[in-house]
Amino acid sequence: MKTTKTLTLIAAAMLLALASCKPVDDPQQVTKNVVVTTADPSFITSGTATLGAEVTADDAGLLLELGVCWSKTGTPTIDDQCAKTYRCSQPYQSFIASLEPNTQYHVRGFAKYGTEYCYGEEKTFTTLSPDAPSASPVTTLEATEITYESFCAAYSIVPFGITNYTAGLIYSTRPDLTLDNCEGIKTGYYDSETDSYPVCCYDLTPNTQYYYRAFVEYYTNDQPAYFYGEVLSITTPEMPFVLNLYTNDPQYYWGNYYVIAHGEIECTMPDVVNQVGFCYSKDNEYPQFESDFHTTAATPTGDWHWYEFSSYIDNLSAHTKYYIRSYARYKTDSIKYGNVVSVDIN
Repeated sequence: MKTTKTLTLIAAAMLLALASCKPVDDPQQVTKNVVVTTADPSFITSGTATLGAEVTADDAGLLLELGVCWSKTGTPTIDDQCAKTYRCSQPYQSFIASLEPNTQYHVRGFAKYGTEYCYGEEKTFTTLSPDAPSASPVTTLEATEITYESFCAAYSIVPFGITNYTAGLIYSTRPDLTLDNCEGIKTGYYDSETDSYPVCCYDLTPNTQYYYRAFVEYYTNDQPAYFYGEVLSITTPEMPFVLNLYTNDPQYYWGNYYVIAHGEIECTMPDVVNQVGFCYSKDNEYPQFESDFHTTAATPTGDWHWYEFSSYIDNLSAHTKYYIRSYARYKTDSIKYGNVVSVDIN
């Protein structure tokens, strides 16, 4: 009989401990078993906010849920709008969308402990007007390695504890760039050394001002939410004049006393190239356009930066070594040469 009374008293004490977590009486309930802490709302915009909570308990095995509840009226409970996780061992953070602008909201963290719900301190926040500037979870970082056709930059991001998002960097020649009107979008891979996401943008126009900014697009409650970083800008320098020539090994046809010479030209301003071809000589190891033999290949036209060309060289002498190199005439009849190759005519 004494044993029965003792067990009854223990059971009653346990019920009282659990009952103290019920939300109906005290909105800031703290028991000796469970402590729920409501995080300060952050990254508040006209339609979104980041809410969070964390919980500690004497018996962590009884913690089943951790989350936040919010409403436009005071003392929100699980009967209002809520977001939660089943991982209770670490702080919980949730990105909330579809809020009304210029509206005050009440928020409380909650935890399900056994069969009851415990709540943290109630906090309030007010969403901004639609045209008000707001904090952004993504930061645009300064550009580096600027060339006449490219630049590299980076962005950093606070992910809000959400994995379902897309982040990157957009660029355009217009300063009011968004995802809808930008000229290019680049996404990067995380660099742990800089705690950022480096990206590089290519195929730009020389001597042009470009604007760029970071962005992040979150997906929550089936509603996408967009954030942008600060707009920064760079100006690409003038395109430098580059003209490189490469002479490749010729094709020699035995017994016919001719070869097919092959070359390649790289030029950043192709419209200045007037003529390409090959110089050749059996006496001069560095054949010249003016003093030795030369052939003319098909001159490249249009908008190109790299071009391959070839030409027949015939009427060659048997048992003779010939030296061949490519050339290009450009600007005011200036001539640039490629490397020299040789061929033995048998």
